Amino acid sequence: MFYGWRVLGALCAVYFLSVGVVFYSFAVVLPTMILDLGWTRGGASVGHAILALTFGVGALVAAMVLARVGARNTLAIGGLLSALGSIVIYFTDTLNQFYLGIAIVGLGISLQSMVPGTQLLTDWFSKRRAISMGLFLSMGGFGAFIAAPAIAYLIESTGDWRIAWLVTAACAGIGSVIVLLFVRDHPSDVGTFADGIDPSIAVEETGDAEKVKISSGVYQSTAQWTTGEAYRTVALWTIVLAAGLAGIGLALNASQSVIHLLDQGLNPVVAGSAVGIVGLFSTGGRLFAGATGDRFDPRFLLAGGLAIELLGIAILNYTDSARMVYVYSILFGIGNGATVVALPALVANYFGAYSYARTIGIVHLILTPFAATASVLAGYVFDYSQSYTGVFLGYAVISVIPVVLVLFMRPPRHPNEEPLLNAG
Repeated sequence: MFYGWRVLGALCAVYFLSVGVVFYSFAVVLPTMILDLGWTRGGASVGHAILALTFGVGALVAAMVLARVGARNTLAIGGLLSALGSIVIYFTDTLNQFYLGIAIVGLGISLQSMVPGTQLLTDWFSKRRAISMGLFLSMGGFGAFIAAPAIAYLIESTGDWRIAWLVTAACAGIGSVIVLLFVRDHPSDVGTFADGIDPSIAVEETGDAEKVKISSGVYQSTAQWTTGEAYRTVALWTIVLAAGLAGIGLALNASQSVIHLLDQGLNPVVAGSAVGIVGLFSTGGRLFAGATGDRFDPRFLLAGGLAIELLGIAILNYTDSARMVYVYSILFGIGNGATVVALPALVANYFGAYSYARTIGIVHLILTPFAATASVLAGYVFDYSQSYTGVFLGYAVISVIPVVLVLFMRPPRHPNEEPLLNAG
């Protein structure tokens, strides 16, 4: 069996534990921490901003660490950091201690998720790149579907929010063990090639392969793009803008949705289950994006996903029943899932594997202020106005702009490259 499938399976398990459990538990635990410790929503929301900031900065740190110790070791280090940060929060009684713990968690999640994971998949898969990324990234949503209601029930039944952070510490540590056991950095480490196909054999079939490539219609650059060259293109900045708005939606969902639903009079378990339902349908959106991203241009997935996501956030403003929770959660989950897969797939397709880790790391660094500002601003807007209406509906209106820009975006062309369409 192609060893890349073992790598993919291990990465799926790690993403399930790191993002699905550790990251998405935050939205469920935070309301109980606010009530128990007497924090304001604005002050507590700074914690989510710190999580977003360290997660974004950590993407560039992950690229730097990856260059020194490899993706496998980067993932393992990230798990240890997330576990340490969770233990710090377990013992917290003050906002400052909470901020310190969540900063360590954010850095750990970043080192144990997107950048090293998608770099590995970019190296291990070419023809199956989008579907492998879809499967990998879908585990975050699936983890949220399992973990969010489970954590909500655990807190509700024990009356203790601290135990949730012990669970996240254990999950992060288990992820590190899985990585060390099963992940290898390059196909050559186990004597194979990307997709398990020897390039010298593939060249002999170029004639038939080219016909398939042309019919698929998915652009993949054949050039050795540097990070500087990538950032001098309009296409990359258009992707950044769209992904930034998608990140704001995710920040609003993670930091404000559960507490907003509690304000609307919904049962805590129902409110907590919204995060899980978002996760479940985000999984579906990611799998759909992965399955179609090798056959249709991922820019349509990015634009369509953002459009569905903004509709979901608009509906959240009026959600006051369990039925409306499901409508919001399904729409937001599908939309966000599609955007999560479309971002790395577009960057990999448009700019290649040569500088992928550094390029995607800087993308996440640029996206960080979007999510960080959104969560803090939303919290303080509520403290001032006692309403989320301006936040939710304002986001929906602004997000229309990048949807239109992405639809009209065209692939960048490197001066030294020849066009290539993926076989799908």
